[in-house]
Amino acid sequence: MLDVRRLSLSFHEQTQMAVDRVSFNIRAGSTLGLVGASGAGKSSIARAIMRLVEVDSGEILFNGEDILRMNSQRLMTTRQRMQLVFQDPLASLSPRRTVEQTLLEPLKHFAIGDRHHQQDKIRGILHTVGLDYDVLQRYPHQFSSGQQQRIAIARALVTSPDLLIADEAVSSLDVSIQAQILQLIQTLQRELGIAFLFISHDLAVVRQIADDIAVMFRGQLLEQSPADLFFSKPSHPYSKTLLAFARNESPLPLPGAAWQLDRGLQKVGHGSNCVFASNCPDKMPVCEQQEPPRQKIEQRNQPAWRPHWVKCHLYDKASTHDN
Repeated sequence: MLDVRRLSLSFHEQTQMAVDRVSFNIRAGSTLGLVGASGAGKSSIARAIMRLVEVDSGEILFNGEDILRMNSQRLMTTRQRMQLVFQDPLASLSPRRTVEQTLLEPLKHFAIGDRHHQQDKIRGILHTVGLDYDVLQRYPHQFSSGQQQRIAIARALVTSPDLLIADEAVSSLDVSIQAQILQLIQTLQRELGIAFLFISHDLAVVRQIADDIAVMFRGQLLEQSPADLFFSKPSHPYSKTLLAFARNESPLPLPGAAWQLDRGLQKVGHGSNCVFASNCPDKMPVCEQQEPPRQKIEQRNQPAWRPHWVKCHLYDKASTHDN
C-alpha cells in the first residue's frame, strides 16, 4: 500500500539531514512500527507522507502512485484515504468546535455525502471508537485524555482511510488509557482492514501491535524486520543495543528507553561512514571509511512479502542466514 523510496528531507536550521535516503513499505491491513529516539526523523517522515513538508528527493508511492508528483486536486483526493493522528489529542482538536463540528469538518471538506449521510457516518464512527452519542455537543476540554484521543481517532476514521499514521499517539496517555487505545487500534485494523504507520519511541507499546518494525537512527533507517524476528533476534547493532538497554530496565522496554539511550551516545555527522560507527560495539575499520549498503537478509521460512533489511557492514559478505 505504501512504498517509501530513498526519501530525503532537510531543514535549513539543521546541519544534518532530518531524513536521509529512507526506504520502507507497508502492506495493506498491516502495522509498521517506526521506532527510534526523539529527533531520529520519525515525525518528519509522517509529515512528508502527508505532504505537510517539502522533501529534497525520493518517492512516496501510495497504491503505486507517487504522492510527491500529485497535483493539488489529486492530492486532496488521496489525503481522504490517508489520515494522521497526533501525539497530543487536546492540542490537535479545536477548542471552539464541538465534537459534532469536529467530525463533520472532514466530511464537508471532502464533500462526502449529504447531511443525512454525514450524521449517520459520525454516529457510526462514535460507536466504533467506543463513545456515546451524547458527546456530540460537548467541547474537547470536557473530556479525559483518553476520550480526547478517541475523538481524534474518530476524526481520522470518518473519511474511511486506507492508511492511518499514528505519531506518538499514546505517549502522552497514562498506562491504563494507553492499553485501551492500543486495543482500539487493533480492533480497527481487524474489523476495517486499515494499515497503520505507528510511530513511537516506546518499544513495549510497539511490540503489542506491530507486524513489522523499522528502526531509525539520526535520519537513517538501519533495519526493517518482521516484529517477531526483531524482538527475538535483531540484526543491526543499534537494534541490539536498544533492546538490551530496555531489557536491563524491565522485562519489557520502558517508555522513553530509546530516548534515554540516545542521550548517552556520541554525536556523529552524516558522512562517508556508518552513522552508528562511533557507538557500535561491533565496529570494524570499514565502518568509519564507507557507508554500509542496505542489504536483504534471507531467513529460512520467511515469506518474500515480509523482507528483512539491514544497513550494516557485518552483512557485506554473507547476506543469507539460515538460522
